[in-house]
Amino acid sequence: MIFRTKCTWAVLICLLSIIPALASAADERAAQKDPEVEFRWAFATSGPGLGDPVPVKQDTALKSGDQLKMMVELRKKCFVYVFHYNPKDGLKLLFPYTLAQFESDYRPERKYYIPRGDAWFKLDNNPGRESFYLVASPKRLADLEKDYLRCESGSPAERAEASKVVLDRIRALRKEHREFTSPAERPVPIGGAVREIIPGEGPKRMDISSFADEIASTGFVARTYTIEHK
Repeated sequence: MIFRTKCTWAVLICLLSIIPALASAADERAAQKDPEVEFRWAFATSGPGLGDPVPVKQDTALKSGDQLKMMVELRKKCFVYVFHYNPKDGLKLLFPYTLAQFESDYRPERKYYIPRGDAWFKLDNNPGRESFYLVASPKRLADLEKDYLRCESGSPAERAEASKVVLDRIRALRKEHREFTSPAERPVPIGGAVREIIPGEGPKRMDISSFADEIASTGFVARTYTIEHK
């Protein structure tokens, strides 16, 4: 009888130790099934006079005259930012097109192209480093937005300093939410330099959304694409 009682307590203790682990695993599975940030993202390049664009990847080789275009399509309501930075021109918000867009033309299941319409970014011959920052969050990043607004309103010197503040904040957010950042979200170096926007050329190209990545996260997302032109 005593042996049975001891066995019963042993089994009960074992079950009690397993329950929290099971609950934690269930919570993790639930979080994976119901991400707070969910959107499609495409980053494409196309050479002059060429046909269909191709995705920009870590081993993509770019040259002067090549063109770049991006696309964002929300799967659920979250807040996606795309910034472009180079030391000469400072920081520029590419998406949303204006911060006011978050309160108007901003909804799931709609494709937003960067730049808009048939325009593409074009690689020129100027040496230097260009970086694109993709940032996404379940909530608006109010402090990041305030920092960026200082880039638009200040003098050249003030804009340069404000740009550094924004980039530092992005790095801090990435570090704070590191547990949500997958290896695919590390900086992606590619070769070339971007300084001008040109209108679409030639026949209608394939829609770059056809090879968009599905991005889903329980929290913060950050990707950096760096273009080195020497």
